[in-house]
Amino acid sequence: MSEGLERERQIDAVVEAMGGLWDKDAHDVPEWVAQELTFSQMRLLFLLSRNGPAPMSRIAEWLGVGLPTASGTVERVERHGLVSRQHRLDDRRVVECGLTEAGRHLIDEISGTRLEMMRKVLGVLNGEELAQMAGLITTMVTRTRSGTA
Repeated sequence: MSEGLERERQIDAVVEAMGGLWDKDAHDVPEWVAQELTFSQMRLLFLLSRNGPAPMSRIAEWLGVGLPTASGTVERVERHGLVSRQHRLDDRRVVECGLTEAGRHLIDEISGTRLEMMRKVLGVLNGEELAQMAGLITTMVTRTRSGTA
């Protein structure tokens, strides 16, 4: 078996094993999952959370889509009450989109759930194992950022 094929199998095995970490608590589905948002819609919420309100043209750039597609994405998220659109006071032609209180709450809930889940999963490791895990993750981040992955 070639070295490349063996490496791919090892990666698949690790991904599959990691999937088992999340499946065991599948019955504990957080309330925010009921929002039934697409990846693009979730990405929009996280971008607005990180960068603050933005004009529709900037949102289109962030999402890598045209203005009509970005507007449709915002409209669907707006129907959930998670974002609002307003004309800028200094230039009424520009429509800005920002998170509503419900949108901020959703992002906080998702982030908290993710952190809680990671702490629970990592809690099964002893100190030495946690140190090894931290070293491996640091290596993955470094290599990914430098393009040597």
